[in-house]
Amino acid sequence: MIQSRKGFHDIPHYPLETRIVTRVYAGPLRRYARYSALRDSMYGPEIPRIRVIWALETKWSAFPVLPPKAGASEVRGIMPSPWVPRGFEKSQTLAASKWYDGCHLRCPDEEIQVSHSVAAHQGEGLVPSANGDLVTLLGPWDRQQEFILPQRGSLEITEDGSPFTEKDIAMDGEGARSRGWMIDVGGIPLAVAWAPFFLRNNRQVLAVATIPFSDQDSSLIIEDISGNQNATSETQGSVQFWEFTAEEDTNNEGMATPAKQPSRLLGAKCFSWGRPKRMQFCPVPMDESASPSTNGILAVLCSDGRVRVMDCKTVHDAQVPAYACMEAPMVTFGQDSDYNVEVTCLTWANTNRLVLGHSDGSITLWSVYPKTLLQRHGAHTTYVIDICSAYPSNPYLVASIPVGGCATLTDMSQPSSEFTYFPVPAISFQPNLLCWNESMQGFMALYPSSTPNTTIAFLHHRFFAQARSICTGPNTLTCVSVGTTHPFILVGCADGSVFACNALQKLFKQKGEPLRKLKVFEHEYRPIAAAQSSRGDVIRGAVRILQGYLPEVNDDPRTEKRKEMDRKKRLEREKKSKYTASGKKKGRPKKNAGPEGEQPEEEHDLEGELQEKLASRVVIHEPLTRVTAVAWNPNTNFSCWAACAMASGIIKVMDLGVEDFRA
Repeated sequence: MIQSRKGFHDIPHYPLETRIVTRVYAGPLRRYARYSALRDSMYGPEIPRIRVIWALETKWSAFPVLPPKAGASEVRGIMPSPWVPRGFEKSQTLAASKWYDGCHLRCPDEEIQVSHSVAAHQGEGLVPSANGDLVTLLGPWDRQQEFILPQRGSLEITEDGSPFTEKDIAMDGEGARSRGWMIDVGGIPLAVAWAPFFLRNNRQVLAVATIPFSDQDSSLIIEDISGNQNATSETQGSVQFWEFTAEEDTNNEGMATPAKQPSRLLGAKCFSWGRPKRMQFCPVPMDESASPSTNGILAVLCSDGRVRVMDCKTVHDAQVPAYACMEAPMVTFGQDSDYNVEVTCLTWANTNRLVLGHSDGSITLWSVYPKTLLQRHGAHTTYVIDICSAYPSNPYLVASIPVGGCATLTDMSQPSSEFTYFPVPAISFQPNLLCWNESMQGFMALYPSSTPNTTIAFLHHRFFAQARSICTGPNTLTCVSVGTTHPFILVGCADGSVFACNALQKLFKQKGEPLRKLKVFEHEYRPIAAAQSSRGDVIRGAVRILQGYLPEVNDDPRTEKRKEMDRKKRLEREKKSKYTASGKKKGRPKKNAGPEGEQPEEEHDLEGELQEKLASRVVIHEPLTRVTAVAWNPNTNFSCWAACAMASGIIKVMDLGVEDFRA
């Protein structure tokens, strides 16, 4: 009998290497589950819930890349969330308006928002400004034209990407249609947010948090005599508000289309709390008949580590552009009692609930008015880089991603007992890569992995520990957004490209079903030395926008190398069959047998080609080429509109709805 040297009850040491996974998911949902098995496990066993997701999958199965431009009354049209009771949006709006009115009536004097107006010529000096205009190359790829986009200027964009002119109106008449706008905000837009409106409105308001280009320009850092590097003052911040006018689409009842008139800058809110880093509107719109004086409640995270909640008042036409210097917000949130603990990210749970992530790894739940800390939960041990609430169907389910560790899902209604996490530790440095998909009842996030990747994954809130690949980008991912009335996603990349796909179709893919993704456009920026145009304007750089790409295969990234190896084997078989058909003896060809001796070199070239293709995904591009933020419009009639912000200072607002020619 051989006796083991190791005791029977010895506990193995916990591994120190973070790449070694010691916890795995062993629940009812299997990795190999597909289509009906996946649907029943993920959304069942209740038959009504299975019917809802089945209806949604059937509704949008014919649209693989972009949402249909159809109203809620049509079969394939957009629709509010089917996972909430009927009339939920209206009840939330009435409750929000009641809370808003009560907040202003009972709010103490020291908590009232205080601001004073600033003249236009003075306000322009408080918002980020660039040292010149942009030269833009727009239009079809084979006949692009050069246009000058002035700072805080606007261009209306047609179907082919070229600016909308009076010549187009004269040629097409009433049939001339605008597909969006392109604006220059004069700085780096770190965040964009659409103001929510409940009723049908012919105008949409977009909030833009911008910082000066000098904040991310290493050449402007001043080095003093002692050798220390001191950056410029970063206490001033501002949020710009842009208005986009719409008109009713004559071909699609209930849907709005961009009007043939330029967008305009409504104004800006300026403050001395630091640069704006994150920003989000309260997702519950106010009843416009009861509270017509506000565009919404906006929460802004500043560089001083505090969150300010501001009331964004409506601006009258006679006051445009209206610049306001903020002296005191509605309320300020932060952990003042803890040393060196700052707020790092934010998300709204409903009208009066705000969830914050902190630098010590904790997440907190706050009441806006009256200001009260309701909960504090230690979800992580490192800096929380992203956080997102599952509003409206599950507002207190909060997903959070740390800089180092596991992505975690916490139920803030029972935080001490109800939480789960993805079992693979990961390193995450990029924010804006976490959002809630209401149609699919799950979160979209960068695939949690111990190795770098460029894949967006879906994590269902009931099976958060198992991720499903949705879309893979060609380069480092920088941002993601999901529609509130449809399951289509937008993904921004560091190389300036924006991709779109149907996430629901990808989740329930069948064997042999072709899946597609679309490159909506590609942005490229090139800085130039100070120069002047033919009109005497100062030029700071050139921008090229390419669009009109064909859909491409939306394949699983794990099959890429396997397909390449299969292609190599197929080439080997073809060469062997050609060698046998020539009348020579079958068998393995000799090394010095003429052309066949070149086969190893061909294999080496194929292997090198694959490695070069994979390595190209981490190429560092011009920093101002990257896409910084994308956002679908949350309002029902405008849910096909999307805003894409680039680091060059350009924001492209597009109507991405496609016509259903089968209707």
